[in-house]
Amino acid sequence: MSDLYARVRRRVLLLPLRVRLALAGTLLLPVALAVVFGLVFLRFESNLNASIDADLRARAEAIATIIRAQGPQAIHSRAGRDLLRPQGAFAQVVGRRGDVIATSHVIAGVPLLTPRQAATAVTRGLREDHGRIHAVAKRSRVVAVPVTVGARAVVIGRSLKGREGANESFGRALLIGGPLALLLSASACYLVAAAALRPVETMRRRAAEISGDQPSARLPVPPADDELGRLGHTLNDMLARLEDALARQQELTQNASHELRTPLTVLTAEIELTLQTDLPDDARAAMTSALDEARRVSRLADDLLTLSQLEESGLLLSREPVDLDEVLRTVAGRARERARAEGRSIAVSARPTVVSADPLRLEQAVGNLVDNALTHGQGTVTLALRDGHELRITVSDEGDGVPPGLGALAFERFSRASGTRRGAGLGLAIVRAIAHAHGGSADIAPNDRSAIVMTLPADPSR
Repeated sequence: MSDLYARVRRRVLLLPLRVRLALAGTLLLPVALAVVFGLVFLRFESNLNASIDADLRARAEAIATIIRAQGPQAIHSRAGRDLLRPQGAFAQVVGRRGDVIATSHVIAGVPLLTPRQAATAVTRGLREDHGRIHAVAKRSRVVAVPVTVGARAVVIGRSLKGREGANESFGRALLIGGPLALLLSASACYLVAAAALRPVETMRRRAAEISGDQPSARLPVPPADDELGRLGHTLNDMLARLEDALARQQELTQNASHELRTPLTVLTAEIELTLQTDLPDDARAAMTSALDEARRVSRLADDLLTLSQLEESGLLLSREPVDLDEVLRTVAGRARERARAEGRSIAVSARPTVVSADPLRLEQAVGNLVDNALTHGQGTVTLALRDGHELRITVSDEGDGVPPGLGALAFERFSRASGTRRGAGLGLAIVRAIAHAHGGSADIAPNDRSAIVMTLPADPSR
């Protein structure tokens, strides 16, 4: 039983909140309806009995008056028959011990009261349901009033077929109206729950749209000063604190980058001057290593400054007609000396293709791709341009490519393959930012993990 309860509970908890609220209201409603309908039914039957009793008592009082004047057989008189005719009533005159003194022909031979009931009837009267009477009714209602105190009583009865028919009709109405009321209530509960949770859904959709590019965005807060309203204000306060923290972080990054550029430039220049002098081999090797590290840190400072500017105000482009073939060959020319020093080569496969873009940013993006291939790849680095409904710049090498475990994370900031310390992990993040600023994208080639593809929208005027 406990396992069944646990399974049902888990399934219920998986339902949407509005459905759970509707179910809660729907499950509680039958209990309330059963109580209300039971009370209404009892009240209805009580009113019917009161009406029947009042009718029978009035007839009994009238017949008792006739009997006092004319004797027990007066129930067979015309006046007595007239009083019994409506509603199919019947009458008996009984003694204290229940002996029948006079009776309607329809119930001849059927005593209506037991001796105990008769004793009560002749002293203070009686009213109650009666069992089956042959040829009259399955159930009937009788009322007795004394005719002479302590001696005789007149008993008037009538069939309860009408009451039972009314009860059945009323019960059917409740059975039809109950499920209908349950359905309407469940629908109302669902609609009310949906309306109450609509501000939550609005806040959820808005929260899904907020990103680091929109640090000042806030959630829509419902006007009511209730739990949801206070939750919205609390979340907006949290977003304000996050925005402030992000602004301080960006300011720190910019300031640190600016402050590092000058001493790093000076340090690089002094190491280069030192290397131009006569140095022992071990000292020259140490200075060469220091120069590489200084250049790496300088490149890191430049990249951090670029990313900080992107986060703060977005990438501002100076668009002009640019020949992508020329951009690729310019970048390749700059990297050839480094490639030769490493025993590698660079090849370019492109034809003149003009597009509206920022030439400096494109050179920066392609340069980062070539630097990434020279740093982490092997063999020949190939720069290729493919023209179509979009322009595809592909930079590939002959190495193993991006590790499978890295995937799309390669374009995240400070993302590097495990086991390598080369690079800062910012180059591909800048490539993707520049591609997005031009309305394009950057990703790993679908069928070649050693190739990075940057797409740009083709110029429609071409």
